[in-house]
Amino acid sequence: MTNATINIFKNIALISIFLFLNLANAEHITVDTANKYPYNDLINRTDDVKVFYTNNDEKFSCKVEIVLDKMKWVSTEKKISKEFFYNDPLSNCLSRDKAKQILFQTFLEFGQGL
Repeated sequence: MTNATINIFKNIALISIFLFLNLANAEHITVDTANKYPYNDLINRTDDVKVFYTNNDEKFSCKVEIVLDKMKWVSTEKKISKEFFYNDPLSNCLSRDKAKQILFQTFLEFGQGL
């Protein structure tokens, strides 16, 4: 192997370790209830809705993971202020459009009967 290839593998290994450590430090909450559409329907229709977050001074980095049977949807990471996070973590970490899209996909994949 050339030195350039070895350096690329070293960089990939370091980045992987950094990402793993970042995920290992993330906390999560499981969301049981929501008051607004489509979040309430999404919670009632799926097996598990979790909000993963890390606290960075004045901002929270968060993402939402939704599981139904063997399907998993993960939102993109968002940065929000502490007050928005504590006010309503699910709707502030998962956009309404994305929640509606995931809810629609549950109907496409699993039908009306759930």
